[in-house]
Amino acid sequence: MSNRNNLKQVEKRNLLIVFFLFAIKTFAFCQGDYKFVEKSPLGYLPKDSKNLPILLTTKEDERTLATLENTTDYLNGNKKQKNFMLTQAGVKYAYFDKNNNFIVPFGEYDFADVFGLGRKAIVANKGKYGIIDEYGKLVLPLEYDFIEQPSIYSNYASIFLATKQNAVTIFDEKLKVIPIKDIASYRDWDGNIFVTNKENKIGLIDYKGKQTIPFLYDTLYNEHSVPRISGFIAKKDGFYGFVSRKNEIIQPFKYNYIYVLKGGYAVYVGKNNKVGIFDENGKIMIPFEYDAIYSTSYNNHLTKEFPSDMDIFIVEKDGKIGTIDNKNNVIIPIVYDGLSGWVEYGPEAHFVKKNGKYGIISHKGEVVIPIEYDYVGLPQSGVIRVRKDGKYGVMSWKNKTILSCIYDEIVLDISWFNFGEEKQKPKIVGLQRDVWKYFDLNGNLLQSNVPLKEINDQYDYTFKWSDPSNESSDFDLKQKGGITRER
Repeated sequence: MSNRNNLKQVEKRNLLIVFFLFAIKTFAFCQGDYKFVEKSPLGYLPKDSKNLPILLTTKEDERTLATLENTTDYLNGNKKQKNFMLTQAGVKYAYFDKNNNFIVPFGEYDFADVFGLGRKAIVANKGKYGIIDEYGKLVLPLEYDFIEQPSIYSNYASIFLATKQNAVTIFDEKLKVIPIKDIASYRDWDGNIFVTNKENKIGLIDYKGKQTIPFLYDTLYNEHSVPRISGFIAKKDGFYGFVSRKNEIIQPFKYNYIYVLKGGYAVYVGKNNKVGIFDENGKIMIPFEYDAIYSTSYNNHLTKEFPSDMDIFIVEKDGKIGTIDNKNNVIIPIVYDGLSGWVEYGPEAHFVKKNGKYGIISHKGEVVIPIEYDYVGLPQSGVIRVRKDGKYGVMSWKNKTILSCIYDEIVLDISWFNFGEEKQKPKIVGLQRDVWKYFDLNGNLLQSNVPLKEINDQYDYTFKWSDPSNESSDFDLKQKGGITRER
């Protein structure tokens, strides 16, 4: 195809196809009864894409496809599930060649893909997959349960993966078998193809069909957040290690577990269940003296307080919680019973627990809300509902008392988000000695003796909730207990 002006127009019969070569999507405008089936981005196209047949459907079926592709099931499905849904939709496909002829008529296949790798296309009928060449001839028979060309974004593999019962065969673009034996299943993830054999051992093949990691491991995976040290977490003979894409051992197999933090840090759990972190050069960055290490959610945002190359971690040591930086300097003393990674809708700080009481402290350990409450809620417009000795009150996040803890119930009538032109005026709703009152956000009385019917009409749903607790998942407190997660 010519890239001239990034545009090529091909007009055949009543069909006008317009390719925007560097756009995210390929657009097609058709006249007549047929519609060009789109595929994006254009990385699927072979190097020699001249005069490839065009995949068509009808205008009616195009509407069917558009409806299906916007359903929740389709959007959340994997490639195989999506293809199955397409086959069940009753869509009719055909292929149209450069000579204005239908090389495959409508109705021959209930699934068809555009031409791509090796100038071939994947097709299916009645649940069985095969591959056709550019002349419409079946060059791989309809006998496979699934065939795909793996891809991630615009990066397409130069192989086909064909599954038949409990065996997977790898074909190159010429449909020659790539001799990797005993593949029982695979998982295409983040540009890597993890393959499992009949003995349930896992290896890795690349997008060219080369096996770079043999069938050795009981667990093998990578995380999106681990490009800091390129490689894979693996498990062998009951222990975890870290290996490269070429199966070079980066960290030996002697760890009980490995888990990953935000920012690409891999945390290693040693045989004594103490955890530590290695740097990019394989040297110990955080020594193995902690029971757990967690991320914070303000890393690299507090450049005035912390350098941009400094990361802060929550750590557990001897049953107590605090924070350290990536040079193992203590920031928040390790003396607390619980610490959250952040305060949603609030300052850059932590919910904190000590001796059964809750409060908020800053990222440097300064007290924001004293650790003396039975409950400290999420900030809303700078105010926080608190509970003490069974009574509710309201504080600002600058530790100013707005309403003392003398109320049987407090509702913060504050919108999390404002939609439309009319903005709700925020207020605090309090119950004291069977009298409902309205206050502004500074604690000034707006109305007393609010009718009970008005309260029930506006806030009855909130009274059905259980008593709020900082132990709920909303606060994500890191507490004593170490790492128990297994993969």
